[in-house]
Amino acid sequence: GTVRRVVLTCTLASICGTQRSKNPDHIWSEADKNDAPESAYSKSKVAGEAKAWELAKKYHDRFSVCTVHFGPLFGAMLPGQRVSSGHSIQLLQEMAKGKVMCQMWGVTDVVDLAAVHVAALERPEAAGQRYIVSSADQVSTLEVAKWAAAAGASGVDLAAWA
Repeated sequence: GTVRRVVLTCTLASICGTQRSKNPDHIWSEADKNDAPESAYSKSKVAGEAKAWELAKKYHDRFSVCTVHFGPLFGAMLPGQRVSSGHSIQLLQEMAKGKVMCQMWGVTDVVDLAAVHVAALERPEAAGQRYIVSSADQVSTLEVAKWAAAAGASGVDLAAWA
């Protein structure tokens, strides 16, 4: 079989830039691009997506691209899957210790993200599109720490949030 569609997993790091500093009421959309990535993580996500769209344009006669952008990702792990030391895990570890305060996010369920990937592969209209996969409601870092504690995660220090 020939690859006809590439669905690239991206994050909101390639969407969210300085828009809210210019307009506090700004609502993120697929049209947004991170115009001022600061961390190595954000820079790599912006560069990776840009390269994907460059290749999609160059090879448009061979395949199409769709990008899927998610926020902090939560959900069950696969049986036997080990916790990685990636960006999300480091962030969760810092949150558990009460070191990441006063942030609000739209969050993403791993099952929803998987469903969007499948739909992006199957639906012709997804070609050339960017999709944000995130809750409509914002969730605080304290709420996430409470979820982790309720789920029995070790090392969650809710007293650090007081």
